[in-house]
Amino acid sequence: MQDVASEIARHPHGRVPRALRERQIFELGEELFAERGYAGASMDELARRAGVSKPVIYDLAGSKEELYRACVSRAAQELYERVEAAVIAAPDAAAKARAGGLAFFSFVAEHRRSWEVLFMGDPGRFAADAARIRGRQAELQLRLIGDPDVGLGMQVDPQQADAMVHAVNGAYEALANWWYAHPEVSPEMLVDWLMALILPGIERIASGR
Repeated sequence: MQDVASEIARHPHGRVPRALRERQIFELGEELFAERGYAGASMDELARRAGVSKPVIYDLAGSKEELYRACVSRAAQELYERVEAAVIAAPDAAAKARAGGLAFFSFVAEHRRSWEVLFMGDPGRFAADAARIRGRQAELQLRLIGDPDVGLGMQVDPQQADAMVHAVNGAYEALANWWYAHPEVSPEMLVDWLMALILPGIERIASGR
């Protein structure tokens, strides 16, 4: 956020490029939703933090709901990229599974409010957004299973791979929801517990047994 603020400060008042102002609004919006959740965030507060009028916010980001959905989309892309990078960097099947899990839970820890709204709040309002995130994660998991340049390079029947992905992603989501009531548990501990549950199966499939 400091980089955006510095860039804006270099422009005369009222002459900030639209793309830069949009970037500022979305980054401040993410911060505000993270602090206060969807219900507690207001466009008045966002306008105050950005130093612009509310009509400017609406022009750049649309309604509060549209802004939230855009912030969710940005966060989903960040989650995708972080899990992918962590898995690619790890040396073997066990390390890749653990690295991807740690990246996932670390991300949830940083976005608890958004996670609560999407996966634990009103089941209807943002159901489509949650479904898109699940779909993106399933797409990534399938890549990580089958692509030797990215992940495990496992030769798995497509239907079995799809079933595996849904089972594993369901376990991650359920554990993240459980974690909301047990914030004292570290991401590393969650990964240890989940790996003890699923890693034997992953290793067995990876070895072709």
